[in-house]
Amino acid sequence: MTGFTLVELLVALVVMAILVAIAAPAFQDLLERQRLKGVAETFLSDLRAARADALVLGLSGTVTVTINDGSSWNYTIVSSGNTPTVSRAYTDYGGAVTAAVSGWNKAGSTASFIITSVRGLDSSGTGSITFTLGSLSAKVERDVLGGVFVCSATGDLGYVTCS
Repeated sequence: MTGFTLVELLVALVVMAILVAIAAPAFQDLLERQRLKGVAETFLSDLRAARADALVLGLSGTVTVTINDGSSWNYTIVSSGNTPTVSRAYTDYGGAVTAAVSGWNKAGSTASFIITSVRGLDSSGTGSITFTLGSLSAKVERDVLGGVFVCSATGDLGYVTCS
């Protein structure tokens, strides 16, 4: 009769346990990187969509972006009215990602800016938000022309290194 002995089965289980123990931290790091990139890229996409909405509205309307930062951050984007077209919060991403805003007329923990169809130099619309998860961070910046881009402090998330 052929089969596995108990010793062979135990050796196979020990090898599997060692492989899982080695792979688990790397997999956790991958999940954190992807969660942080998801937050940054979603915010980037939302800002680009808000800019497109402002161009569609033309001179008849504006798009307002309001951000509350910290560990329980959230942001809303409202196009020419009171109903948010986009509303997102840290809980949408499983928490643990923090946000810090600079610029954008920040007062306390709230920052807000308006996007219009005119692409003038609007210094109140410049600013950035830095999303952090553990030792990783990604920054979404908006310049005076309304362009938005993502960078990372160390360049390790696949983005350019922030200047």
